[in-house]
Amino acid sequence: MEREKLAENILVFFPLMFKKIMKDLPAAEISRQNFGLLHLISQNDCNTMSYYSKKIMLSKPNLTVMADKLIEEKLIERVYDPHDRRVIILKMTDKGRIILEEHKKKVKEIVIKKFELLNDEEVKRLNEIVNEMKTILTVITN
Repeated sequence: MEREKLAENILVFFPLMFKKIMKDLPAAEISRQNFGLLHLISQNDCNTMSYYSKKIMLSKPNLTVMADKLIEEKLIERVYDPHDRRVIILKMTDKGRIILEEHKKKVKEIVIKKFELLNDEEVKRLNEIVNEMKTILTVITN
């Protein structure tokens, strides 16, 4: 019963969080989905297409389309594994790092501004809750 309540709460929480915090984010030079892939590559640079495909739960052909757009914009590059040319590795470019950092900075500024509506105690409590959620969610494996 508690797991069912948790599932219902999560299904309400994430759209609410998006509506209250994320909806006013500025339009980026790249789509949210491409931004997600760019962020993942920045966190796990030089991994295979298969790795990223599994991480973002996207088929390899669809990931290829996304990667091609980022490659065209010179945000990432495709590198072939020297030991096996069938293996494709995605690598972040300097331009990709700059674009990602600029966008993250803008997003952070907007989110901080939203939290100005909260008092110090509410901010502290929300921080504690989010940290606790991160800790608990690390138990769930992909």
